[in-house]
Amino acid sequence: MLIRPATDDDLDLVATMRLAFLADHRGIEPSAFDRAFADATTAFVAERHRAGDLLTWFADDDVPVGVVSMLLRPVPPRPDAFATTEGYVLNLYVVPDRRRQGIGQRLLDACLHHAAERSFRRLVLHATEDGRAMYERAGFVRSDRWYELDLVT
Repeated sequence: MLIRPATDDDLDLVATMRLAFLADHRGIEPSAFDRAFADATTAFVAERHRAGDLLTWFADDDVPVGVVSMLLRPVPPRPDAFATTEGYVLNLYVVPDRRRQGIGQRLLDACLHHAAERSFRRLVLHATEDGRAMYERAGFVRSDRWYELDLVT
């Protein structure tokens, strides 16, 4: 099993696997998403990857069997924390017939290693029910610190 970073040649695959993740999480087929959403996803992945603020890793076993992405976001330094980058871990997905084999953990480890190597301030994520235990074992804790304002009507 090879864990490898995504390249410019992988961007359609990154978008396809994001759609697979979302479909799996919602209990639908990826084909249920309309073309406009799929196109918007592909455009977002390409734009953010090329800007350098979307990093993605694949778990390859002759074919990709898992993926994780991390969206980087700048934050101002604080008196107690000078680091100015946070990572938002998203779309950790392993194809159903390869789950519970440690692949998700290896993908998460790629994010953790990258963040530690570059001295990120923190990582955040939204956990699915299936992923909670893995994230908690890695040291993630739930937080109720944020208020949210949804600007999409």
